[in-house]
Amino acid sequence: MQNIVSESLTRNGNGSGAIINARGIPRRGWTPEQRAAAAADAVLGATHVVPSIKQSAATFSVSPYRVRQELKARAAAAERERQAEYARQGALPIVSAWDHATPQGRAEAIRLIGVSDVWDVIARIVG
Repeated sequence: MQNIVSESLTRNGNGSGAIINARGIPRRGWTPEQRAAAAADAVLGATHVVPSIKQSAATFSVSPYRVRQELKARAAAAERERQAEYARQGALPIVSAWDHATPQGRAEAIRLIGVSDVWDVIARIVG
């Protein structure tokens, strides 16, 4: 879950760039004028403010637990997609070889792989 937060648009929030991590705002030691200017920049879209989980939950009237659960679900979905893409990339050379093989070459490939292994894969795909 931490990856999905840290790999988002946020930076470290130390003032470099136009992105502020809102968790650190109270500890910055800004004057009221500096805080007002930063707030105005955020309203105008000049600065991107990334709220903490607690701040975001309060803004949208949900519990921080629900926000954490959503972040975990999104991280899990992103990981599943990454693994699916990895599998697709690994399958491309096999598909290319299959497409270029003769019928006799395909039959020999199945013999080398093992008929039972091929049937096992087909059974998983079909259901």
